[in-house]
Amino acid sequence: MKFSQFQYFGVPLFAASVLVNASTIPAFAESDIQTVRIGWCTQTLNVTAAPLAIAEKMGWFEEGGVKVHLVPLPGSADCARNVATGEIDAAVAAPEPIAVLRTQGVDLKVFYTAYRRNIFGLAVPQSSDIQTYNDLRGKKIGVTSMSSVGVIIARSVAADAGLNPDSDIRIVVSGEPAQSASLLRSGEVAALSQWDTNYLLVERAGVPMRRIEDQQIASFPSNSLVALQSTFEKKSKELAAVARGYAMGTVFAIENPAAASEIMYELHPDIRPTGLDPETVRAIDMKTLAERARVWALEDGQRWGESNPEIYQRYVEWLQKWGIVKGEVKATDMISNEFLDEINNFDPSEVKQTAAEY
Repeated sequence: MKFSQFQYFGVPLFAASVLVNASTIPAFAESDIQTVRIGWCTQTLNVTAAPLAIAEKMGWFEEGGVKVHLVPLPGSADCARNVATGEIDAAVAAPEPIAVLRTQGVDLKVFYTAYRRNIFGLAVPQSSDIQTYNDLRGKKIGVTSMSSVGVIIARSVAADAGLNPDSDIRIVVSGEPAQSASLLRSGEVAALSQWDTNYLLVERAGVPMRRIEDQQIASFPSNSLVALQSTFEKKSKELAAVARGYAMGTVFAIENPAAASEIMYELHPDIRPTGLDPETVRAIDMKTLAERARVWALEDGQRWGESNPEIYQRYVEWLQKWGIVKGEVKATDMISNEFLDEINNFDPSEVKQTAAEY
């Protein structure tokens, strides 16, 4: 078990990786299939990982000569740390810790922008008196873990509102959605700094949520496939194959979310919600995947996985403005579009047809 001394908000990023086998028996000899370890930046898998499950089920990873092992980790900072130390090959991580670690000399890069709009932001119970960031003074804000991007967002928006993020708010770990819902009901936390589909799960636990709207944050990119530059050089074909499979799985999931949910539970039966009838689970998953499709969808003229340097640069400058990134970072140094041709080497219409007929 290895640990890193990289710092994130002054806190050492100590996280051990645990491999979870997400592969099926390959059609080719095992020796011909290269294993790629991918970090999934929450402690438990859910239906939002469907593009990976679909690519596995449909044999698209196998076609590219790879099999994927998923590594669940508490947050994007842990994912970035594990990529940086080489314990995993890549991760579906948020860009903020990538920018932070680049200032420390770690050559991490986004090679596939997956969530093209930000999934993070603050939310409060529907009945809360909190309307703006200024109303958060003296309040506790719950995050899933102290390595979550939710910490960055909470501190940044507090500073943006003229609050001192070190003294005017208190960021605490509220845990998984059910626990967060309980803490909101008891008043132990007043707001959450998590992400869109987590808020749906909090609502499922009985606490209707209301987002604090922020158009600036909404325009920023979110979780994407990231890897070290050295891994680009050593495993370029494998990374491109993973990204291509993810893109195809995304097209499938948008076209047929019901099948996406079914495939996810077929490959990962242990994550199926218990105590709920199948129709309720399906309704929850359809709402979750609809929310995710909103940030997966391509802008006009863009290709799957394409990273827009102007949008990333605006985000980097925003992070620098509030002291989250301390040091010089250029968006063009933290993103790469070099695999775009390989990633988009498929016919989306054929994938949609496959999804529709599934």
